[in-house]
Amino acid sequence: MRIAVAVKQILDPEGITVNRRRERIFINREERIINPADKCALEAALRLKDAHGAEVIALSLGRPSADDALREALALGADQAVLISDKALAGIDAPTAAVVLARAIERLAPCDLVLVGQTAADTGGDQTAGRLAELLGLPQVLHAVTLSLDGERLKVVRLWDGRPIMVAVAPPALIAVSPLAPPARYPHGARILNAYRQMGVSVWTAGDLGFTAEELRPNIESRGQVFPPERELGNVIEGAPEQMAGEILALLRQRRLI
Repeated sequence: MRIAVAVKQILDPEGITVNRRRERIFINREERIINPADKCALEAALRLKDAHGAEVIALSLGRPSADDALREALALGADQAVLISDKALAGIDAPTAAVVLARAIERLAPCDLVLVGQTAADTGGDQTAGRLAELLGLPQVLHAVTLSLDGERLKVVRLWDGRPIMVAVAPPALIAVSPLAPPARYPHGARILNAYRQMGVSVWTAGDLGFTAEELRPNIESRGQVFPPERELGNVIEGAPEQMAGEILALLRQRRLI
C-alpha cells in the first residue's frame, strides 16, 4: 500500500492575536507548526504502515521553510517527503492549490490512499479534501477518526452529526481526517537526527509539474479584510419563568424586534 499525506505548515494560532477594534491581526510569536488535522492524518497513515507495511509519502505545498514540517514528518515515520515550492506559487488560492497538489499526487502514482486534514487551523478552510477528490476522481470519506484495513476494503470510523459511524471504501480513495482523531506520536530521537542528517526532501517546482503562469493565476482576488464588531455584553434575566418571559418580551419590543 502506498499512502500520500498532504501536510500544511501554518503559523501557530496560539501566537496570533486579533484586535477587532483596530482591525488588525498581530503575530506575537512567529512559530510555524504542522496543521493539527494534517498531523492526525499522518498518524493515521503511520498506523496503517505499522499494521500492514505501507509506504508513506508526506507532501507539502508552501514556502521553503516548510522543509522543517516535512522533516518532522520523516522523523515521525514517513518514508519520503516532497516539497512543492516555487515563487510562481506565491499567493495562489485554495482552488489553484488543490490543482497543484492533485498533479503532484498524480506524479507520485500509483497511490492507494490520499490522506488530508479535514480543516486548516489558520484559515478554518476545509476545501482541500473535496477539491482533491474531484480532481483525482476518487471516492472520499470526510471527518475520519480511525482507519483500518479489512482485506481489500478500508474501514473508516467517521463523525456524523457528532456521533461515530463506520463506513467502508475500496482503495484508491481519499480520506479527510478530523482534528479529533488520535494525535501524532512522539518521534524517536534518532529519527529526528536522521531526518536532518541522512534523509532528504525532494523539491519540485511549478515547472517540474508542467504548470504555466496562466494556469497558476488565482481565481479569487483579495481586496482586504473586514472585521466583525466587538462583542457586546448581553442582559442577564433572572426570576420566575413568567417574570423572565415578560422581561424578554419587553426587551424585544424596546428594540423593535417584535
